[in-house]
Amino acid sequence: MMKKKIMLILAILIFVPGVVFADGDAYYENYYGVKMSKEEYDNLVELGFSESEIEYMLEDDFNYNNSFNGELVSDTTNYYVNIIRYDATGRIISDNDFRISKEDYIKNSGVEPLGYSDGLIQSEYKELRTTISQIDSVEFRYKVNLQWRKFPAVRSYDIIGIGVDSHILTSGDAHFSQTYCVLNFCKTSTETNDIGYDLTGIGASFALPTETVTKLESSLYFNVVKLSINNTVKSQNAYGDYSHATKKISSSNAMRYNVAPSVGIELNSAIYSYYDDITPAVARWTGTW
Repeated sequence: MMKKKIMLILAILIFVPGVVFADGDAYYENYYGVKMSKEEYDNLVELGFSESEIEYMLEDDFNYNNSFNGELVSDTTNYYVNIIRYDATGRIISDNDFRISKEDYIKNSGVEPLGYSDGLIQSEYKELRTTISQIDSVEFRYKVNLQWRKFPAVRSYDIIGIGVDSHILTSGDAHFSQTYCVLNFCKTSTETNDIGYDLTGIGASFALPTETVTKLESSLYFNVVKLSINNTVKSQNAYGDYSHATKKISSSNAMRYNVAPSVGIELNSAIYSYYDDITPAVARWTGTW
C-alpha cells in the first residue's frame, strides 16, 4: 500500500505545470511548451523577467534572451489605483490616480467591471515594475512591466515606455509583448500600434484586448550603452512609465507621444485628456561603468 502511495505522489509531481523531470536538462516548461534549464530560467530572472512573464514567454523571445547573461542590479515596483466616476451615459465625471502601498494593492482582487450606472465608481488597480540588469562590460538592459489586478473598463490604445538619461543611448531594437488570459486559454502577442524611438527613450502604443480577461500584462525592454565609450558612468536611471486610455482614442492619435527622462511618457497636449497620469517607476543604479 505504501509503495502505491509513493508511485501516486511521483506521478503527480511529474505533471506539475511548468516543471519537467523526465527530460535530462529541462528544469521548467512554460505554457507554450518552451523548455529551459535551471540556469536559463535563473538568467531570465536576472534579466528582469517575472515568474508570470517566463510562464508565458514565446520561444523566439526565449531564444533571444538566452544569448545574454544578465545580473539584476536595480528593481523598483510602484502600485496604483485609478478611480473613475461615470454618469449614467458612461461619460467620465472625474478621473484620479493614486499611488498606494503594496499591502493595499494586494487586498484587491481582479474583478471585471459590471457596466455603467448612475454615479458608478470604477477602480482600476495596476503595478508597474522597472528593472536594470547588467549584461556585460558594455551593455545594460532596461525593462518595464505593467500588470493589472483590477482590469480596465475602457479598452483602447495604451502606451508603455522607458525614459533614459542623457548620457545613455538605446542599443538595438526594443521588444514588446502583451499577455492576456480568458476563461480557457492565454495568448501572448508582440503586435503593437507603433514603437517610437526617441534619443531620450522608447515607447510602444498597443491595443488592449476587448475580451473579458482573467489576466492582463504588458512589457517593454531594450539594451543600452554609454553615450561615449570613453566616458565613465557613475549612475543610471530607467524611468518606466505607462499611460492607460480612459476614453476611446484612434490608433493614429495614440502615437502622439514622446518618452523622456524624469517624466517618462510625454503626451501631446491634444491627447492628454484621454489618458490617466501615474508617476514613473524609476530603477536607479550607481557604480562605475
